[in-house]
Order: sequence, then C-alpha cells, then structure tokens
Amino acid sequence: MASTQESGGKRQIGGELIIPALALGFTLYYISTVINSPWSAQLNAFLVGSVLILLVLVFFGLALREVLLGRATLGVSGLLAPYDILARRLGFMAISLGYLVVIHWLGFTLTTFVFLAASMLLLGGGRRPVLCVSAAAVMATVAFGVFVLLFEKRFPKGPIEQLVQALT
Repeated sequence: MASTQESGGKRQIGGELIIPALALGFTLYYISTVINSPWSAQLNAFLVGSVLILLVLVFFGLALREVLLGRATLGVSGLLAPYDILARRLGFMAISLGYLVVIHWLGFTLTTFVFLAASMLLLGGGRRPVLCVSAAAVMATVAFGVFVLLFEKRFPKGPIEQLVQALT
C-alpha cells in the first residue's frame, strides 16, 4: 500500500480506501440493477462483481490489520499532496465532469476526442500539443471504430456519428 507518512511514523491510508469503497458501492449497485436482466448479464455481473468484491474486502482487511497493529492510521491529511499539481488535478476533474455533461450534444466520438486532447494537454503542461491532439484523434477514431462500428454500442450521436451514418 502506498501511503503518506505522518510525523509519528505511521502511514496515512485513509485516502487509499476511497476508490475501493466507491468500487464496492458501484459493484453492489450494478449487481442490483441486472437482477431482472437476461441471464448472461446477470452472470457477467456476478462473476466480475464477485472478484472485485473479494479484492476490495482483502484490501480492507490488509488496511485494518495495519491500523490494528499501529503501523497506520485512517488519516487523509496528505490526500491532496503534492500541492503543486493540485490545480491540474482539479482541472482534470472538471474536464471529466464536462465530458459527462456535453456527451449528449457532441456525441461519443467528438466528446472523447476533446476529453483526451484536453486531458493530455493539461496533464502534460501544454507540451507537445501536436502530439497530444494527434494521439487524441487516433484514440477517438479507434474508440469509434471499436465501440460504434464493430460492437454497435448505442452511444450518444453527435456530428461525427451522424455524418458517418449519412455516408453509409
């Protein structure tokens, strides 16, 4: 377990428990939503969900052991450290939330491209913009080809999906 050291030598592991707790909650929610679905969806949810639940419970057990042995605390004061990249983290969260907001208008492919390009530019400090935009274009195109064309997933349609549909 990676952690932040407290002044007393104990590691702060409270922040490490956030994502596993959210994963556990989401898994339980997902399993509850497929109860009335076809058996294949139920089987997939059960198999993947049970493995994830097992791993999260093992992780929680290891964390509890560290706390009980006095080697760690459930502190989260170092969760935001290092502070010099806090603005980038918050920007990435804003970009991620923006993706969810605008995907219904821009469609899957264009929103994915904008998200990937903006994320790479932000997290890379604006360095190599041509590479960031090119990589985002390739990844969005591959995502379109795999999910929309190959697997025929019904993502929100935007101008790119409508153009491809009109051309085919």
